[in-house]
Amino acid sequence: MLVLLGVLLVVGGLGTWLFRREAGPRVDVVHPSRGPLVQTLVTTGRVVQQRQSNLGAVLQTTVAEVLVDEGERVEAGQLLARLADAEPSAAVAEAEAAIEEAEARLRGVRTSGRRLAAEALDAARVDAEQAATEYDRQVRLHETGAVSEAALDRARQTRDLARSRRVSASLQLAQSAPSGSETAVAAAALARAQARLQQARAVFENTRLRAPFAATVLTRDVEPGEVVRPGQVLFVLAGEAPLEVTISPDESNLARLAIDQPALVSPEAFADRRLPAKVARIAPSVDPQRGTIDVTLSLDAPSPDLRPDMTVSVEVELGRTDDAVVLPPHLIRDLATERPWVLVAHDGVARRVDVRLGLHGDTLVEIAEGLDVSASVLSPELDLGEDDPVRIRRASSAEEEHATPENADPVNGVQGALGGG
Repeated sequence: MLVLLGVLLVVGGLGTWLFRREAGPRVDVVHPSRGPLVQTLVTTGRVVQQRQSNLGAVLQTTVAEVLVDEGERVEAGQLLARLADAEPSAAVAEAEAAIEEAEARLRGVRTSGRRLAAEALDAARVDAEQAATEYDRQVRLHETGAVSEAALDRARQTRDLARSRRVSASLQLAQSAPSGSETAVAAAALARAQARLQQARAVFENTRLRAPFAATVLTRDVEPGEVVRPGQVLFVLAGEAPLEVTISPDESNLARLAIDQPALVSPEAFADRRLPAKVARIAPSVDPQRGTIDVTLSLDAPSPDLRPDMTVSVEVELGRTDDAVVLPPHLIRDLATERPWVLVAHDGVARRVDVRLGLHGDTLVEIAEGLDVSASVLSPELDLGEDDPVRIRRASSAEEEHATPENADPVNGVQGALGGG
């Protein structure tokens, strides 16, 4: 009796299982596809000039003359505008006159000292010659006994002293280079005058606005007769360096961004143009206010279509693979979490399968681990849970699925058509 009861239970359970399998809904499934996949970052950017300068006034004065217009090419050092310069010009002239006066004073001090030394040497030479002549006369008189030995000694001492004074005067003349307190004071006055001239010339030069490098005049915000203030930008210049493009994508893209990644740039004014570029620089830090990262792209070749500050659309290739297992993103559950998964039909039952994602294309996502092309993936739109019975009505590939019209019904088929069998 017990054996019979056990057999009945087994048969009943098997029957229930078979009934559930046959009773499950008939649904469409999607098989992952295999093929190439590209992940891109699409954003907007701005054309910038590598070398750009804002040229402004440092004085509050009147604009006397403007010499260039917007769009004009200028050379390094070329005069762009002239500000009123009457007072700075007078200050330069006054400083130059002060230098001439200080130089004359220093020359006078130096010349006076040398003249006195030369006069002293001339006098010492005359004294030495006279003392030598007198000594020779005393020697002759001493030989005749006309003078005493003491008189001869005095003549000898006088001669030697005169010779010593002549040598000293000669050395004094040789050493009469700039020295002494008067010379030092005169030299210091000249140095101060030279410093004032440099300052006056610097102020005068501030009335001349010149191009710091060869460039194109992007903007000219000044007219003759206008009063300008210190810090007011009068010209914006763009140098001859190549144009670049800057973008500021969300910091979540940072892990996939890399130097030399290819990109395409499309000016909004010329939407049909696609200019090749590449990632040139990635900022070392994230903007904490916006949560973005600044990225600079260099163009592969110059383009006459681009202008500084122009808005452009940018598509950066973040990754590429030639052989990826892919699914449409709407079939992947918890896609944005750390544990994405899919529901697959296996042996007549819905089963959960955890997956690891790779590249994210425009319409397909790479399944790096967890599925192969034989898997039968169920849509999240189906009212199915794990272990629910299910019957496969029709299978399509991932490419076909992402091309299916939006009103396709995963249970009854495209356009809501009733399925059979």
